[in-house]
Amino acid sequence: MRIKRSLEAAALIAVAVVLGLFTVQGTYALWNATAVAAPGTISSASFDMALQAVNTGTSTNMTLADGKTSATLTLSPAGTLGPGTSVYGGVVVTNNTFAGGQFNTAITAGQPGVANLNGGVLATYITVSAKLAASPTECSASTGYAAIGAPGLISPAVAKTGSTVFCFQVSLDPSAPSTVKGQAVTIQTTLTARQLCGVPSGC
Repeated sequence: MRIKRSLEAAALIAVAVVLGLFTVQGTYALWNATAVAAPGTISSASFDMALQAVNTGTSTNMTLADGKTSATLTLSPAGTLGPGTSVYGGVVVTNNTFAGGQFNTAITAGQPGVANLNGGVLATYITVSAKLAASPTECSASTGYAAIGAPGLISPAVAKTGSTVFCFQVSLDPSAPSTVKGQAVTIQTTLTARQLCGVPSGC
């Protein structure tokens, strides 16, 4: 009889726990390089990194039109969060720069911050893991996820018009009490794009 009551309580939490906003912010970190240029026509270029949410298709540039303000993209994890279960979300980052040369970039996802909303305690029982993927469909596969350390999760070089996918897994501790049902958290991480090489002859 005790086992049955425990299972019923877990089921109640599974349908009642609410996952709050899951946002990703972006910033740029440009390296400077110089090269001798022959006389000729000079045109302007842009350093654009596009972000697209995996589950909803919502998209934005990493920096807003003013070129200074970091964009915020809300990710909507797929699935129902319950004790001992996980939900998944992700973001596709595309190097849309129009600059000349190689202009490869590396994107870093910083350690996520989890904060309670409205005085709850749900954040205590939430863990966030991440992985890099070649395709958005890989985000829903539970294998390969790990905690993001202090250096962050760094992508391999992303060439112009190339993309990389950051997948995020949000898990609820199996020991989460029924008192957290209906509570919500915000989860936020920052993506930083760093130029690896910007001139044809190398950096």
